[in-house]
Amino acid sequence: MPAQSLRAKDYAWAMKSNAFALSVETSAACLVCAGVWIVGCSESAPTPKPPTAITQVAPSARAPQGQASAATSAAGTASATNPSATPTATPRADAAAQKISSSTSDAKIIEVAGLVMPKPVTWQWQSPTVQFRALQYSVPTTTPGISDAELVISVFAAGDGGPIDMNVKRWVSQFRDEDGDEAKAKIEDRTISGIPVKLLELAGRYQGMGQAAPRPGMMQLGAIIQAPGRTVFVRLVGQSETVEGARKEFEALVNGVRASE
Repeated sequence: MPAQSLRAKDYAWAMKSNAFALSVETSAACLVCAGVWIVGCSESAPTPKPPTAITQVAPSARAPQGQASAATSAAGTASATNPSATPTATPRADAAAQKISSSTSDAKIIEVAGLVMPKPVTWQWQSPTVQFRALQYSVPTTTPGISDAELVISVFAAGDGGPIDMNVKRWVSQFRDEDGDEAKAKIEDRTISGIPVKLLELAGRYQGMGQAAPRPGMMQLGAIIQAPGRTVFVRLVGQSETVEGARKEFEALVNGVRASE
């Protein structure tokens, strides 16, 4: 066959092959574009998630002010290894059946945990600033330039607040003398209206819960009242001049404790 005829046939076959390849590439490109379009559409319009079920939580009954459940009472209780630990809750025996003083109560008495105690009308009820406090009162100073003191009452079901001796150690550990040693406590046991009461007096540099540094010139008059089924902790804390000025009223409060009617 002449060479010119062979070259013509080869040229025609090459042209057909190129056309076929171009057709395949075009089809592949179309498929890729179609896939990108489908993916793009799926990404721009995601399938909506089903609505999340809303769980309604029944509101729990709120305990009286300053109270908490007995289950949480043991946390933070003073122990032999950490006598300065402060209890973090104040459960009260038969809380629902017992009265507790409020801002609208009789200003001459304190009612708490089935007990009644007399107090001066000038000692003003305050909303407790710490959870474990059942009651809190402001005790005004009589000395210019000196701040008011606080009367704090905490209540625990019997045994929940820790042993009496551990609580005494906790109070003592919060006071230091001028040399930095543990302050000497004056402790006295009494029985008032048939109720055992432990009295405690401390003075010096006081560092209570949450304080960054001890405060000098402080004083505390305390009473641990062991009522049936519960223990009531009463503390008058403040600058020495204010606490000393309120000593007679505090002693009258403790000596006048009795079971409520």
